[in-house]
Amino acid sequence: MEIDEVEKVHLIGYRLKDAKLTINQDFKFNVAGMKIEGTQGDTHNLPQWIGKILSDNHLGTLDSPDMITELKQALSKEKMVGEYQMSTLEPSFYIKLKESMKELNRDDYDKVESMMLELFRMRRGKLVRIADSIKLNSELYGKLTVEENVFYKTIYDNSKEFERQVTGDLNE
Repeated sequence: MEIDEVEKVHLIGYRLKDAKLTINQDFKFNVAGMKIEGTQGDTHNLPQWIGKILSDNHLGTLDSPDMITELKQALSKEKMVGEYQMSTLEPSFYIKLKESMKELNRDDYDKVESMMLELFRMRRGKLVRIADSIKLNSELYGKLTVEENVFYKTIYDNSKEFERQVTGDLNE
């Protein structure tokens, strides 16, 4: 499976998860038999996609995770764990980060993108070294994002195939 396909599936899942929305002004909607109403000052748990629509229309404020802080923490942890160890990232880390980056102005976007690329390159280098030597196990799987799991499998499979091609059948 390709990374973009995996990301699409997980992005849908992320958008279906509940998010907190603080209502800015009273509203009532009835769309296709689904009723949504809010009173100013109330907080509701709604699917992320609904919260985003209401937030974009200034009817509420979506309480979204501070992904910039999470990125800084992830980068710091990754530097501390060492060359052959991986820190743990939640499976949808990059998906959530890219979604939150869409809301940034150009200067902030560039700074966050630079940090994200630093983290990405660091983890990619580690994944290549690790995938060349061991098969993915449950401990490592739990530390990787959905994109990294696809990448790891690709590197591991290609490494094994390359080894097979070079060595051939040595038992002939």
